[in-house]
Amino acid sequence: MADENSSFKAKRLELDSQLHGVQRHLKNGAYNLVDLGNILPAALIVQEVVEGKPVGVSFMNDWGCERLGTSASEINSLGDEYYERYFVKEESLGIFMGISRYLENEDFSQQYNFFQRVKLHGETDYKWFYSVCKMFSVPENSVTAQKLVVLSNPLEGVGVTISKVNQLLDENIYIKNNYRVFATLTKSEKRIIALLVHGKSSRDIAEELSLSIHTVSTHRKNIIRKTQCTTFAALLKFAMAFEVY
Repeated sequence: MADENSSFKAKRLELDSQLHGVQRHLKNGAYNLVDLGNILPAALIVQEVVEGKPVGVSFMNDWGCERLGTSASEINSLGDEYYERYFVKEESLGIFMGISRYLENEDFSQQYNFFQRVKLHGETDYKWFYSVCKMFSVPENSVTAQKLVVLSNPLEGVGVTISKVNQLLDENIYIKNNYRVFATLTKSEKRIIALLVHGKSSRDIAEELSLSIHTVSTHRKNIIRKTQCTTFAALLKFAMAFEVY
């Protein structure tokens, strides 16, 4: 579990660092979105936001377009079919809810992170991606516009492990066999599971939830005892199956 968490945390740190760089360069006017999109080894997507809701993709860099075999204009023309063509519908609905809560909270010093399976161009199987998104103030025609910027990259570090999740996510037997366990989890335990699969440490969780390290440690022990998830892969499988993320 330690090696898997280390791989994931390295990927998360990489994307978080890139997102910080995007914000800094846009704020300073050193680069525009096209320039940044050509530099970053990840999909860079910009969504327009109207009245607190994403309304369309205004930009996707070449890295992202090439892997999906599409363009920003085609994405907008597809409408809801875009999500059905490239993503898992149930996961997309959960992500929409998470992004909506993020935008409603209006604390844009924070970012919203999520896992997602993506069907790349010319491939039949889905590939796991980890994404971070944040509201940015972007200079545009002498004014400042608010846009939702998303950075997304394949989970190469834990790809082999996460690929094992796919088989059980689509089998009702897994949910049936584990639902009683899920029902015993407290609200706090579910929240901590969500933070754990997003790579948060016990100290991070304690700070975010205003708890002591001892309390978080106790919750983690209870989670392992109840779920029997002793590895990152097992916990991720459980979290994705019951949408605790």
